[in-house]
Amino acid sequence: MTDKSYHFDSNFSLRPVRDDDYETLTVLRNLLYPQHPLSVKSMRHGDKTRDKKIHHQQWAWKKDSSILCSALYTQWEEIYHPQKFVVKIYVHPEQQGKGFGTKCYDFLINKLKPFDPLKITTMIHEPHQQSVRFFEKRGFKNTATERESSLDLTAYNPAKYEDKITQIDQHGFRIITYSDFRKEDKKGDYKVWEFEREVSPDMPWPDPILIPEYDIYSKQMLHHPKFNSDAWFLVLDGDRIAGLNNLWHSEIPKGLHNGLTGVRREYRRKGIATALKYNSLAWAKSQGYDWIRTDNADTNEGMLSINIRAGFKFMPVWLLYEKVLKEEQ
Repeated sequence: MTDKSYHFDSNFSLRPVRDDDYETLTVLRNLLYPQHPLSVKSMRHGDKTRDKKIHHQQWAWKKDSSILCSALYTQWEEIYHPQKFVVKIYVHPEQQGKGFGTKCYDFLINKLKPFDPLKITTMIHEPHQQSVRFFEKRGFKNTATERESSLDLTAYNPAKYEDKITQIDQHGFRIITYSDFRKEDKKGDYKVWEFEREVSPDMPWPDPILIPEYDIYSKQMLHHPKFNSDAWFLVLDGDRIAGLNNLWHSEIPKGLHNGLTGVRREYRRKGIATALKYNSLAWAKSQGYDWIRTDNADTNEGMLSINIRAGFKFMPVWLLYEKVLKEEQ
């Protein structure tokens, strides 16, 4: 990185993040989001496998041995547009309310000007109400909400839902792990990518969700440190993937995160999503996990209903805030 430090005053300067900053960056981020920790390994993986077309830059203010502020702009690969950006600002709790967030924001906006952005987006965790006020003051509007929920697996009774899993047999379907699917089909990885690419645009979100090209997807997803092919379950119609549910390791011990639950359009309303969900929960409990989390758009009534029936309890939400700078042509 060749960018020079940007000095606001004698006590504050942002410089490009270096390789030796990962440890202290992780400490700052996890201090702000203790219930959603991120490891250095996962952070490095994300940076290493990012698609080269993505504009991504991060800066930090380091004082003594601690990073007290970090500011970055990036772009979502699944919702890619060359003129749409995401901003993130991290300010140490002891430094909040002193104007550092404003300085970081102004710095990022200045850095984004050469890209002529159409829209700037940020995600805010509901408990961070000061962040809500901060971005609303700058013209951002809440355009989507993700409902996060958690299930206590120690109290979950898989036997209660066995019929929901076995009922798909009447349609001639079968449930298989990703590990076994790979053994059966040499094109298994490609077929999973192809499946996600087909169902993802149906996910409710302000912008269409598009899965990256196969080589990028493979590096990011199938080689992620949290990936476990035994925790991905597929419903097959012959050798065709009808539905998929994937579980990911959590940075918090004894926990899992439920990622995608997807079903091809022509197979919907046959109980596939329900069977996949309950099958995954039964597996997680059998493996000794204590809890599992998931998040869904608050407009995704189908998945929310399945989760509620399984016993998931709502947690604080994630708020998508966006600022439209100019309309798309």
